[in-house]
Amino acid sequence: MKKIIFIFFLGLATTYAFSQKITISGTVNDVQGKPVPFAFIKDAKYNYATFSDINGNFNIKLDTADRLIVSARNFKGMVVKITPSQNVNIVMAADGATGAKTINTTDIFTEKISTEGMSRNAATGYIAKEASVHGSRFFFPNGVHGYVLTTADSIKQDNSHLYNYQKMEGSLLFTDDGKTMKEIDRRLIKMFVLFDEQGSYVFENVPEIDPKHFVQVLAAGSKYKIYKQLGTTFFPNDYVSNGMTSRGNNYDEIKDVPVYYAVKLPGGQLQKFTLRAKSIKTIFAADAAKVNKYLSSHDSEIDDTYIKDLGDYLNN
Repeated sequence: MKKIIFIFFLGLATTYAFSQKITISGTVNDVQGKPVPFAFIKDAKYNYATFSDINGNFNIKLDTADRLIVSARNFKGMVVKITPSQNVNIVMAADGATGAKTINTTDIFTEKISTEGMSRNAATGYIAKEASVHGSRFFFPNGVHGYVLTTADSIKQDNSHLYNYQKMEGSLLFTDDGKTMKEIDRRLIKMFVLFDEQGSYVFENVPEIDPKHFVQVLAAGSKYKIYKQLGTTFFPNDYVSNGMTSRGNNYDEIKDVPVYYAVKLPGGQLQKFTLRAKSIKTIFAADAAKVNKYLSSHDSEIDDTYIKDLGDYLNN
């Protein structure tokens, strides 16, 4: 298959880290006071980053910082001085030119990343093939914003890119024209973070869990890290009928068959667990009192959100 080389415009974005100490909150608006959703906000020096939400609000966790760099499609990039004890109100001026803008031209560099089979048409490729299939091989129904941390600990972000994770093949795809989907070489990806209207989703390359797919990080902190292996699988039509009775589904289906893992930090071993109270108590036995307290005070269904909140609670 044809190989292509693409250029990433560096946003000097910042990343997910465990030593975060302070939280900076704020808003991003245009000069008319309207929110700027999905503005990219990063520490000017260290590896921390986030996006504003649909209402222009953001929170970013840092060690220490005195400047944030902000960029958004069709707006002029800017550097904002901050005071950790204050909310940050950012006002962005529109850029008269069309297309995505980086912070400044000195932040732009090229990295040659070649892979096979990168060009895939969104209209006639995956989506068309799934018209009669229940479920989807994509993590999101549409492209979303995000950034990538390479194995060289370099962050790549471009305001013109929209991303999606192809769950079955384990491919991080992006489009810069809304028509053609391109694949980033997974060998160069250490981690990526995707953002939609609901929040952020972190994926890491964890070969010990799955050497062919990225693994979702549900919670991470100083004590525990919790992963979800999506296990996305294609189940073909297995409908059988003898005229009187029938069984199976009369359609093909793509669905997640997840497996959950936790590791105690530092230096612990990955351990599987299930979304049952007994399994959770076993896997987090070192913090039995906190786990029992959490389980007794949260009687809702144990799902991904429940596990994420439990992980955040145990890490505090």
